[in-house]
Amino acid sequence: MSDKIIIGNYFPTNSNIHNMNPIAKVLCTLLFIVMALFSFNIEVSMVLILLLMIIIMNTNIPLAIYYYIIKKFRYIIILTFIIFTILTFSFIGGLTALIDITLIILMTCILTMTTPPTEIVYGLERVLKPLQKLNIKTNKLALNISMGLRFIPELIDEENKILKAEASRGLDYRTSIKNKIKALKNMIKPALKNTIEKQKELKQSMELRLFSIDKERTNYRINQWTFFDIYMLFIHIAVLIIIIIRGVIQ
Repeated sequence: MSDKIIIGNYFPTNSNIHNMNPIAKVLCTLLFIVMALFSFNIEVSMVLILLLMIIIMNTNIPLAIYYYIIKKFRYIIILTFIIFTILTFSFIGGLTALIDITLIILMTCILTMTTPPTEIVYGLERVLKPLQKLNIKTNKLALNISMGLRFIPELIDEENKILKAEASRGLDYRTSIKNKIKALKNMIKPALKNTIEKQKELKQSMELRLFSIDKERTNYRINQWTFFDIYMLFIHIAVLIIIIIRGVIQ
């Protein structure tokens, strides 16, 4: 499986989630992340797992890709589990944090895999538009977030190229922790340098096309609201309300 199938890459296929309005998708993603961050017990995490499974089944994306994503982020997930287990002095607390960080990673990946980058910018601009009253340039903020997501797979791609180059020179980074640390040390600087160079090339190409963040932009696609958009938003809001009520009662 290609290493490019990861957060930040669009996976073209036809599904209910792909066809959702980008505003609805961004709102659902933000609501889901908020719920995951404030799920303080394993019962709420189980509800979020069920909700995520419903979303995954509506993406028509092979389950193997979601397994691949979890595998790529396994060290972050395991580290989160260890830290929260130590901080809370509880295995259940660590397990809840492990589930929540995994859910957030998968939900973010679903947004980027089912929505083209331009549509993510459109959705973020509309969702963040109320912040303009605070003199915050929401269009610039939305573009920066989108570009950040766009360059995560580029960074991972550079990482894989460098690791393969080191392996071809005889460094077996899979055999010991020492070799892994050495490979990581040799990888960080050139990977960041190459990614920054690509970012500069992208900036130059945007300037040559007379792109301006301050100009009013129109959309190629006309995004309509459908029953499925309202249905998904209703489910997310309902689950959030239940979590809030449960937290107040406890």
